[in-house]
This record gives sequence, C-alpha cells and structure tokens, in this order.
Amino acid sequence: MRFSARYARKTGEQALVLEDAPKPTRIGYIKGVLSDFVTTSGRYGRRTERLDIHETHEKFCALIRDEADPSDYDNESPWAALTAHLKDCTWLEFYDFVEMVGKLILEIDDDPFATSKQFWFKAYQTRLNALLEEDGIGWSLNEASELHRQIPKALADRVSATATGISGRYDAARGHYQKALAYLYQHPIDEANAVKEMVSALESVAKVVAPGSATLGDAIKALRKRPDVPKHLMDSVEKLYVYSNATPMVRHGHVTTNKLHVAEAELAVHIGVAFIRYLIDTEAKRV
Repeated sequence: MRFSARYARKTGEQALVLEDAPKPTRIGYIKGVLSDFVTTSGRYGRRTERLDIHETHEKFCALIRDEADPSDYDNESPWAALTAHLKDCTWLEFYDFVEMVGKLILEIDDDPFATSKQFWFKAYQTRLNALLEEDGIGWSLNEASELHRQIPKALADRVSATATGISGRYDAARGHYQKALAYLYQHPIDEANAVKEMVSALESVAKVVAPGSATLGDAIKALRKRPDVPKHLMDSVEKLYVYSNATPMVRHGHVTTNKLHVAEAELAVHIGVAFIRYLIDTEAKRV
C-alpha cells in the first residue's frame, strides 16, 4: 500500500467511497489491472486467452447502451479509445465495466478448449480488490464477478452465523434475510428495501417465537409478557418496527420520498441481525 493511502487511513481522512469512481482509482485500474488482461492480437485470427480490446469496448457500449462507436472516442488505437471512455463515463458505468470484464474472463477460464489454465479471473479479482481496498472504495468483487459492499470480518462472521441459524422452524425468514443483505451489500445499494426485508425477516422469526401473532407488533406484545425477556429490549424492537413503518419508501406508502442514508439502512440491518439472533437463541433455551 502506497504511503498516501496508509497515511489517509491512519489519520482518518479517507472515508469509505461508495458512490464514486475517483480518477486515481480509474487510472490505477486501467494501468495496474486491466492492461494485463486485454490485447489486440485476437482480432487477427490468432487464438488468445486475453480479451480483445476492441471487442471488449464494443460489448461495453452495448452494455451501457451507448450509441457511439468505440472508434469515436479516439482514432489512434483501440486501447486509447477504451481508456478515454473509461475515464469519462459515469461511476456507475465504470463499475459496470469492471463487473463485465470479470465475467468475460470467467468465460475464458471455463473454456474447455483453452490452451492453458491460467485461472485469469482469480488474478483479476485479487488485483482489483487490492486496488479498491487501498483506495478506500467500499466495494469488492466476488467469485461471480459481482460487486458487493466490503463487510468487516467480525460482522461477516455474525451475518453468516445468523444465516445458518435461520432454518427449520424459521426457514420462512431466510428469503427475507438474504434479500436484506443483498440489497445493502450488493451493487447498487437499495437502502429502503434492505430495511424492509430485514424487518420482515425479524417479523417472521418473532411470529414463530410468539405463536398466534399476526404481526411483529403482536409478537412484541406477547414477548413482553414473558418473564425471561427484558421489557426494555422489546421496547427497542418496537422502535425498529415503528421506524420501518414511519420511514418513507420502506414498508408503507408515504407522501414524502426522502431517500434513506446508507448509514441509516446499515444500522437498521445490523440491529435486525442482532435481534434475530437473540430471539432464536432465547427460544432455543426454552425448548
């Protein structure tokens, strides 16, 4: 990691970037990652296990529905045309390209007629994620070449453990739980639906723990009557339920359309994960 990146991280001056593709990151990607995975040789009939620059650019234009021809960006060379486009496109389109290249490389890795097995995608993924981490970009590329939010290891372990626990009697909550995490940690982020699905997962678990409950509100009332469940803890669950119902764009229709902040959605999801684990663990001790 370069000195400036280490210094920014140490002093706290480098915030996690979610909605941008800064120029230094684009240039770092072009020169330090992409350049080793594309070539012009494939256009002349010789088999290559790297991506042809011109064809890759054409596929990018088709993906983002750009009417321009790749050659319109620069007449000097296919590489100059592609890099000029990547420097000027929107940040969303830039990350579209990052994912697209990974998927094209996966196709090369899966080609049974490839002359050698270099496992290009693993190299691409590793170098890209190292760049994103160094630049404080809050995305990382997974094995399917999809960008996900970077999750701290401690939280990732808790999320995984909770997912394992949502089975059997609680299986109905699994779908909501998985959707909530996907909405919050996949690209692009959907804050409102992340909160909605996490509260729905919590409601599903609570209705199992408190049989006969029609809503999360009913389950909270029933759980308050149990001597082994702290009343004030249920007050906190109720506050999350009220928040989801009262916040525009989440569970019910509202006149206002104020967009949730990522931090708000992340807090609500983390609280939901904790409450789900609490209810499942508490119920396990009762049976």
